Amino acid sequence: MAGRVKTFLELVKECDTLPYPDEAEYGRLTSGYYYFRLKKVWRAGDDDVSSSYATIGYILPSVAASMPWTDKFRVDHDTRTISIPWPTATTGDDHSSYETDAIAEQLQIARESDRIPILRKWRGELYRILGLEDGRDVRIARAGSAVFGVHTIGVHVLGFRRDDDDNGLRLWIPRRSPMKQTFPGMLDNTVGGGLTADEDALGCLVREAHEEASLPEAWVREHARPVSTISYFSIRDERAGGPEEVGLLQPATQVLYDLELPADMVPQPLDGEVAEFLLWTPEETLKALREGQFKLNSAVAWIDFFIRHGYINTRNEPDYLELVARIHRRIWF
Repeated sequence: MAGRVKTFLELVKECDTLPYPDEAEYGRLTSGYYYFRLKKVWRAGDDDVSSSYATIGYILPSVAASMPWTDKFRVDHDTRTISIPWPTATTGDDHSSYETDAIAEQLQIARESDRIPILRKWRGELYRILGLEDGRDVRIARAGSAVFGVHTIGVHVLGFRRDDDDNGLRLWIPRRSPMKQTFPGMLDNTVGGGLTADEDALGCLVREAHEEASLPEAWVREHARPVSTISYFSIRDERAGGPEEVGLLQPATQVLYDLELPADMVPQPLDGEVAEFLLWTPEETLKALREGQFKLNSAVAWIDFFIRHGYINTRNEPDYLELVARIHRRIWF
């Protein structure tokens, strides 16, 4: 059901919910967060030197208190920091996967104790942790990314076709399955998914386009066009997973692709995540956006699409400059 009409800037702020440091609510919200830190460079020594660590996530105080921490983690409640120091007790071992293994063990223990509800939604997918100076490959289970508040990457496709009668755009808009765990029944990007640790953006796009929309893999690989990114820092609400996940932190960047489909190529649901595909005009889509019918980050991706294609511009959008800046938030880890 359509809600009240929203501005495009309100839609972006509904997704990018962590206030900026110069906004009044920032201090109140962040004052209790724990800083999840990993060493900037994975090497022995300087484990007690704060500057040798990089913050790569925010953890809620309720999560910090509920988590049955193993001895691989150093938890300091005075400084509100949670880190993985160098394993001095086993310096003869290969430490290349030590952090990945420590995080995996920690999440498995938490799953078994059922202390962190979001871990019941385990998918078996791994994400790479970003923000490390030496670029090493540290991984975390997808379900654990919001637990540790780490920066994740996704790929979203905005699909469209051009009608021969008026050369007008028609946009392929999926409606999410009512059985989805997150944002059930809401409108979405044509195709989208999280970037797993062992794939690149195009590989992710091709996989999701097949699984969600039955689009031919070779054709998509040839015609998908990288066009933009959006970034935001979300504080999860009930739509993202229910009341037990409210407040979890989710900084994210989405890599955007445009995909122009020929008239005889019609997306079809395949894996059960999409209920139907709708073919809408830009005007119909803009109306649904402002009525709040879209999944939060998908609304931001379509807003970026409409900016790039000239439907939202300085002549018709009073918040244009702030809008463009806000959909490209700098994620500092």
